[in-house]
Amino acid sequence: MANFFINLRWKLYKFYSKWLLLWGLDKGYIQPYNEELIKRLRGIYYDGIPASVLLLCLGITNGNCYDRALLLSRVFLEDDGDVRLVYAAVADLKFNPIYVNNKDSDADHCFVERITNDGKRYIYDTSLGFIYKKWIYWLINFPKIRKINDRQSIIDFIAEDEEIHPDKPCSDKLIRKFILSNIEATYERGEMYAMLGILQREVELFRNSP
Repeated sequence: MANFFINLRWKLYKFYSKWLLLWGLDKGYIQPYNEELIKRLRGIYYDGIPASVLLLCLGITNGNCYDRALLLSRVFLEDDGDVRLVYAAVADLKFNPIYVNNKDSDADHCFVERITNDGKRYIYDTSLGFIYKKWIYWLINFPKIRKINDRQSIIDFIAEDEEIHPDKPCSDKLIRKFILSNIEATYERGEMYAMLGILQREVELFRNSP
């Protein structure tokens, strides 16, 4: 009986969240990554691959939110306003029967919160590939915050990580080739940025870069 209610709650939540997502996209409260952001991501690398490629391939980004959110947050460190990494339990994990029935599973999530100079708040969720106005992200995901890393914490962590693992744009051609092959294998899965042709464009831009 318990599993019946767990599964029912999950189905109701998925219907609710999908409806809000479609409504938010229609009204402009939720948007895909814009061209300005993608352009800036081209200058940030992870394992020799630009973030403009990695973060547009949701198949290899979903499930790696800690690393990917940190990667995306680097774009905003030189900007005015503020940026933070938020660690929280979210409904898409809290209500998922996989996590509800397995107490050893990690249902924690990480996303980027950006606060502009005029006080607007946006959420960048790398697992979903969208930019949300904060209020609608909260309506969809009901985050229960566990920890927040501020701008200085992000800077300190990046500096420490780069000292231990210095990354060069083309440091390992074998790793780069392997990652790109995995990304290209996702083209037919119907992922958003591949359907729009944006992921393919970014892969080719990288392949043809000096």
